[in-house]
Amino acid sequence: MLLLVPSAQAQTSPAQPQPNNMACAAPNEESGGLDFPEDEFFLSAAVPGFSQYDAIDGARMKRLVAEQTAIARRYRDAGNQFWGRIIGTESDHETANWMAQQLREAGAESVRLDPIALPPQWLPESWEVAASQDGQRLNLASAWPTYGSAGTGRGGLSLELIDVGLGQETDFLGRDVNGKAVIIHSIPTSGAIINSAARSGAIRRADEKGAAAILVVLELPGNLQMSLYEANTSVPTLALGSQDGASLQQMLASGASVTLDLSLEVAEHAGLTTSSVRAELPAATEDAEKIIIVAHRDALFEGASDNASGVATAIELLRYFARTPRQQRVRAIEIVGTPGHHNLDSSGFRWLQEQQESLLQGAVLLINAEHTAHALVDRWGSELCATNAIGPFSWRINGSRQLQGIALKAFDDFGIPRWAETGGPTGEIRPIAAALPSIVLMHAGVLLHSNIETSDAVPAASLVATTRAYARIIDEVNGLDATRLVTDDQ
Repeated sequence: MLLLVPSAQAQTSPAQPQPNNMACAAPNEESGGLDFPEDEFFLSAAVPGFSQYDAIDGARMKRLVAEQTAIARRYRDAGNQFWGRIIGTESDHETANWMAQQLREAGAESVRLDPIALPPQWLPESWEVAASQDGQRLNLASAWPTYGSAGTGRGGLSLELIDVGLGQETDFLGRDVNGKAVIIHSIPTSGAIINSAARSGAIRRADEKGAAAILVVLELPGNLQMSLYEANTSVPTLALGSQDGASLQQMLASGASVTLDLSLEVAEHAGLTTSSVRAELPAATEDAEKIIIVAHRDALFEGASDNASGVATAIELLRYFARTPRQQRVRAIEIVGTPGHHNLDSSGFRWLQEQQESLLQGAVLLINAEHTAHALVDRWGSELCATNAIGPFSWRINGSRQLQGIALKAFDDFGIPRWAETGGPTGEIRPIAAALPSIVLMHAGVLLHSNIETSDAVPAASLVATTRAYARIIDEVNGLDATRLVTDDQ
């Protein structure tokens, strides 16, 4: 039987802490982010018969998440307006060295950094967006450039502002947007990167009709900063929070013209480098098959779930299996910390594709440790609500029905909520996911690519559930011949 209980019930201390009474919120600069329950109040699975996985420590993994988010904040506090663990920058190199050291301490062997030369990297250096009307000026604090956006040049732009609603073809009828700054309202259909404006072609439509700048208002409660993937427009394109969008609506509704002042300076930085972090846990024999665990290292903003959680899972899995004496290890484990895909070059994808032949030699299973933990965040009217439940996961399994059965049973037994049907993205391993049996379990919710996806949003109970499930999958796979992972034919 599987029992979901608050984590605190598993503790034996005589005085149990009391939960805080927390309200839903519309996160903005004044209110901050969301308040999440303490770790002990999250629902977790009490799984009988699997005490061998108790050594997988949620609190330790959460500390690893917090250390990675701290790297991102240090980069921001050094004066970088576009911040995170950004490929090719100081925060990227610090993250690579940090991960390598954590793997050494966990018991890995042959830890190394494989250097990667980068093509010129698009990096926004500074931006400022403000609207003015009748002498009143409103600074739009939530503005964030979409990936690869064109800049304005040093002189900036001063443009008439116009609102085209959802940006459907009918919304443009009778509206002259040529040479103007265009507002498009977009409905997130999960988090920021999956939204109606991108799916319906609204952003492309505004560009084709001559817009001189495009503002995409993401209609999530509050005033979040959110990063969209590249919009592929020819003009400056930025995301805005819904609070800033509502303020612009109010100004336009008065009937008086509104001017948008926009400055966005971007540069192409040549000569930057990154690396993939490689580490091994050897098996009993030198020619043993191996299991590969991939975790991309980069992030926008703090990136606690995306992908500090996945890196923490990969490190903890290696630590867990390092406890087994080498002479008892059936298969080797290799950890690969790729530079990631949050850049125009998609560096992690490209590197995996280029290294596919040598990387996958002798591999029987590929696990993508990506977005491995997150609390469920729900929407209630004009607010976001934190919960004490684990967020739901998409999943995709390439391989035999037996492999799928092993994986799904592990997910279910450890209390991981998941889509009933497969079909989620393959994420960082996309270029090689079909080359061998592979498993992807990924949460991509409301806070993805936002400035409030902090370590508080990543409960230890969620880290534990995913990492223990992966450990059990590896144990069961190690009891099977490699052919049984590929096909169910006898």
